[in-house]
Amino acid sequence: MAVAGVGSDYNNVYGSTYASQKNEVSNKAETKETAGTQTENTKNAASSKVSDYYSYLQKNYDSMSKGNVTISSKYLEKCAGNAEKAKELEGFLKKIPELEKQGYEQLSAQNKALGGTVTYYQQTWMINSDGSIQSTVYSVTETGMTNAERMKKNMDERLEKQKEKKEEEEKLEEKKEEKLEQEEKLSGDTEKVSLPEEKELDITIKYVEANSELEAQAMMQKEKLDDAYYPKFNVGI
Repeated sequence: MAVAGVGSDYNNVYGSTYASQKNEVSNKAETKETAGTQTENTKNAASSKVSDYYSYLQKNYDSMSKGNVTISSKYLEKCAGNAEKAKELEGFLKKIPELEKQGYEQLSAQNKALGGTVTYYQQTWMINSDGSIQSTVYSVTETGMTNAERMKKNMDERLEKQKEKKEEEEKLEEKKEEKLEQEEKLSGDTEKVSLPEEKELDITIKYVEANSELEAQAMMQKEKLDDAYYPKFNVGI
């Protein structure tokens, strides 16, 4: 009877320990599965938020609906979750039509001076993960000059304008410093408060001269942003 009693206790203890261990393993598996599900749900929610924001931009800004703007996935995600970043992005998108108009008018004026006429003009925009902007101007110009001659002439004119702009900026900076010195003399111990200036856009523009509209469009197709965002479509629909 004593032996039977020991065996019975052993079986009870063993059975209880096994059940406990089994429950512990089961709980860990459930916890892991729950955590995985929560992580996946969080990712899906974030993805849905970015997708919804991209759709909003397409509906409200012509440059987005036309498809000549590509945005980094990382930067778009930042904007979808940050009102200040979204304001900066949308402020830029709103300016694109005017920037393109200015670009076309400037290029037309430059080529007109060389006896040429711009017959095709298209500008693309790429917004990188850090918010910097790259733009490429694709154009076709009819003129008596060769592409190489015209491009060299345009480059020389741009360099000259950049030089003039730099000299003008230096003069403005000198005047600004002189004005500050005068204000300091007049103000004495008066505290000065400066208003925040509007953030200047960091835009790099590249010009590509094509021989025909078809050639320009073919070159545009090759233009890529490594981490560009593209909306995901439900193939099951």
